[in-house]
Amino acid sequence: MELSYPYVCNSQSEIPMEALDHLDKQIIDRVGGSFSTMFPQFAQVFRKTSQVIEKDWEAPKLVLKKGTREWLSFVVVQTDSSNLFFSLQPDFMDKEGELFDEDYIMLPESWREIYRWFNSFCLTDKSYCLMDWWNTPFRYEARLSLNEYEKGSKVSRAQTDKFAETIGCKREMLRCWLLTENEDALFINEEACDGKVFHVKGKQLNIITEIIDPKDKLDEYFAHYLSGMNPESFCW
Repeated sequence: MELSYPYVCNSQSEIPMEALDHLDKQIIDRVGGSFSTMFPQFAQVFRKTSQVIEKDWEAPKLVLKKGTREWLSFVVVQTDSSNLFFSLQPDFMDKEGELFDEDYIMLPESWREIYRWFNSFCLTDKSYCLMDWWNTPFRYEARLSLNEYEKGSKVSRAQTDKFAETIGCKREMLRCWLLTENEDALFINEEACDGKVFHVKGKQLNIITEIIDPKDKLDEYFAHYLSGMNPESFCW
């Protein structure tokens, strides 16, 4: 499937020289390898997801576009009808260590691999990566506050207040990290940093389910969705 970027690199030798200083060495060294080779930590945590990508999707490519101040960079895997974009984190961002852990301490530990080398991922039939999407976790900076969820889902302030109270947190610390077209929503209390994830569906904020194993459940969902299955048929 076509990609709307000027540089599509299947090997390290195809990366433009002027872009090399803007990419992490791990990405540069692993262009041309398998998905699990490129992102081994993600592949170890989300095993079923990575197996689906390697089985059903083409080998990853590095795509680049030079912006005004920095390079836009993505790892992309493709099928005949879809592009799966992994938006790469800038080379200057911490990928390991104390600062990285502090930035993502609100997440279940396994979920941090969604934001280590890339800033979540987007499945689309477009030839470019969208800024906003459904069905896979939001970009870190685009996760929804309860106020934003309230507006999008047309629920009342009384409902969202009760929702936060039931979970036991301040409403401003509750964030939606994933929202599907089937209105399945996953929330995290970012103040607690306790690894707990809560599921609700659309306006039904009175029916709250704590996800027992966030790592395995999200891995199962990703594998389901990237296999071409509809989010509606997945049981949270």
